[in-house]
Amino acid sequence: MKNLEKTFSMFRFQSMMERGALLPITDSCKQNIQIHRRENSMANGGHGVVVNGVGGGAPGSGTLSREERRRRRRATQKYRTAHATRERVRVEAFNLAFAELRKLLPTLPPDKKLSKIEILRLAICYIAYLNHVLEA
Repeated sequence: MKNLEKTFSMFRFQSMMERGALLPITDSCKQNIQIHRRENSMANGGHGVVVNGVGGGAPGSGTLSREERRRRRRATQKYRTAHATRERVRVEAFNLAFAELRKLLPTLPPDKKLSKIEILRLAICYIAYLNHVLEA
């Protein structure tokens, strides 16, 4: 968790640098930042953040690491909206499956609202009962 917090704070710092919010920065300051990035990269198993060709990856590569590309892609509004839509569809399908299972289970009173765990437990008991009836 600490590495994630460090990476996030460095990302915020880097984005502020890119926007020019921290200008002017001296060359010695830039060198310290590069050293700090390299140290973080080594501490994270060689998977550091690479921005503007500095830090983490192969020397002079100028690309973002796979983790950083994934992190940036997931931060976009389009990705979050698509993820929320997929999650909503998944939950609706999950709830529909429980509703269909609920229709197959006998309960007294018939209109009693059961929780998901109650539905699962009742289904287990009902299957065991039907199995017992078949064996008898």
